[in-house]
Amino acid sequence: MKRSIGIHWVLLFLVFCLVFFRLYQLHFYPDPRIKQQSESQYWSKLSLSSPRGRIVDRNGVPLAISVPAITFFVDPLFWRPENADLLKPIISRERYFRLKGNLKGRYFPVAKKVDLENANEIIEKDIPGLFWVKEYKRFYPHGELMPQVLGFCDIDDRGLSGLEYLWDFLLYTPPEMLTVTKDASGKIINFPTYSDRSWDGSRKGEVRLTIDSRVQHVVEKYLRKAFELHHADWAAAVLINPKTGEILASSSFPDFDPNIRKTFLRSESLRNNVISRVYEPGSTLKPVMMGIALTEGKASPQKDHFYCTGKIRVADTTIHDVKPHGSLDLEGVIINSCNIGMATIGMRLDPKKTYNHLIRFGFGMKTGIELPGEEKGLLNTPELWRGSVPANVAIGQGIGVTPLQLARAIAAIANGGYIVKPFIVKEAVTPEGEVVYRGKPERLGQVISTETSRWLKTAMENVVKRGTGQAVYRKDTRIAGKTGTAQVARGGVYQKGVFVSSFVGFWPVDDPENLLLVVIGYPKGREYFGSVVAAPVFRDVMEEILKISK
Repeated sequence: MKRSIGIHWVLLFLVFCLVFFRLYQLHFYPDPRIKQQSESQYWSKLSLSSPRGRIVDRNGVPLAISVPAITFFVDPLFWRPENADLLKPIISRERYFRLKGNLKGRYFPVAKKVDLENANEIIEKDIPGLFWVKEYKRFYPHGELMPQVLGFCDIDDRGLSGLEYLWDFLLYTPPEMLTVTKDASGKIINFPTYSDRSWDGSRKGEVRLTIDSRVQHVVEKYLRKAFELHHADWAAAVLINPKTGEILASSSFPDFDPNIRKTFLRSESLRNNVISRVYEPGSTLKPVMMGIALTEGKASPQKDHFYCTGKIRVADTTIHDVKPHGSLDLEGVIINSCNIGMATIGMRLDPKKTYNHLIRFGFGMKTGIELPGEEKGLLNTPELWRGSVPANVAIGQGIGVTPLQLARAIAAIANGGYIVKPFIVKEAVTPEGEVVYRGKPERLGQVISTETSRWLKTAMENVVKRGTGQAVYRKDTRIAGKTGTAQVARGGVYQKGVFVSSFVGFWPVDDPENLLLVVIGYPKGREYFGSVVAAPVFRDVMEEILKISK
C-alpha cells in the first residue's frame, strides 16, 4: 500500500518536472514557428507611405514636395454608427453611409491622407473606435503652376504623369512598415501618435529643373489672361534660352491643380500643349523657310522683288493674302508677312532638299526633351509634295509642328544658325548625393550660316519696328519677332473663322538670351490675328522679365 502511494508521488513529481521543463523551454528557447504564430496574434504590420524626393526649380525653389498627412480608420468592434456625422468633413457620401451601418471585422478604412489642419479637428474630438496613423502625401506649393510638366501622383505616391512619372524611379521611396500592438482578442491597442514617430527628415532623391519659377509665374499669368479673354480652346507658351536650349518657362492651358484631383478629370487639361499639340504654324515658319531659300540660293536680298496683288494661282490652288502689298523686296516679304512672296519662293525650292533642310531644323521628329508624351509633328515625305504643296509649306501650311519644335527652329536663327537640344532637367540626384543625370547645352549642327542668321535677325527686328509685330516694340530693347495667323484644316479643308494665333520673338537681338513663343488655339470673337491675340502676351511677359533681370 505504502509502496503504491510512493510510486504515485514519484510519477506526479516526474510529470511536474516535465511540465516545468517544457514551460522553461517555451519561454527561453521557443520554437520559431510557434513564436511567429504567437506574435502574429499580438502584432500587425501597417504600410505607411514615405516622403518622395523633391522637384525644385533652377534656384532651389520647391515645386513638388511631400508633406505630413493623416490616414483614419475605425475598429468596428468599438465604433458607434452615430459618430459618422462627426466625420462628414473628411469622408465621401458612400463612406458615410457605410459608417452609419453595421461594420464587420476589426478594420475599416475611413479617409486616406487627410491634410493636418482638417485631421487635427477630427483628432481633437477623440471619437471612440477611430484610429489614425501618420503618412505623407504629395503637395504642389504653387498649385496650378505648370501641372502638365510636373505631373501628379496616385494615392500611394507613385508618379502617374509628367516629371513625377518619368523620374519616379528616383523620387519614389518605398513605404515604411509600422508595427501595431493587439491584445489577446485581436483588438489593436496601441497606435502611433505624433510623438511616437517623427517625420522622416532623411535625404531623398531630387530633380532640379532649368525652370525659373519667377518667370514661370509671369508667363502663366499673361497666357491665362489671353486664354480666357479670347475664349480659346487651348494655349501654349515656351521660353527658351536660344544659345543653350534651357527651358526657362513652359505653360499650357487648359490646366489643373494637382492638389485637387477633381480638377484634372478633363483629358484636355492633362495635355502638355508645348510638346504634344501639333498644329500648322502659319507665318511663324516663314523665317525658317526664307533661311532655307537663302541657303539654297533660291532667294537673293539684292535681286529679288515681288509685286503682291493679294492672290496668286499655284497649280490647282489660289493662295490669298490679307491684302495687296504691292512692290516688295525680300526683306519686305518677311516684314509684311506676304504669302504671295513666300509662295513664289516656295515654288522655286526643290522638295527633296527642302524636306532635308526641315529635318535638320528638327521638324518631323521629337526634340528628346526629358518629358513624356512628346509628339513628333507631321512632315510629309518629298514624294507627296505635289502641286501647290511647296508653296503651302513656304507659308506654314501642310506641315504640323509642336510649339517646342518651332521655338527650337527659331532659336537657330537667333543664335547664329545652330540647332540646340532643348532640356528642362538641370540635374537629378540620388538620395546618396550622386548626380545620375545632368542636362547640358548641346549643339546638334549648323543649319544656316552666320550671315543668313544675321540677315534674318535684321528682317525680324524690322517686323517689330515697322511690320506686323509693332505691338511688342520697345525703344530701350532690340527685339526680333514674327507673327502668325494660321487657318485650321479639318478633313483636308480649311475652316472658316477657325485660327491659331501666334507670336515668336527673341531679345536682345545682338546677343539673345530669351526666346518666347506664344500660341493661342482657336480664339473666339472678332480678334484672331497673331499681332492682336498673341503679341500682347509676348510684350507683357518680356516687360516683366526685363524687370526681374535688373
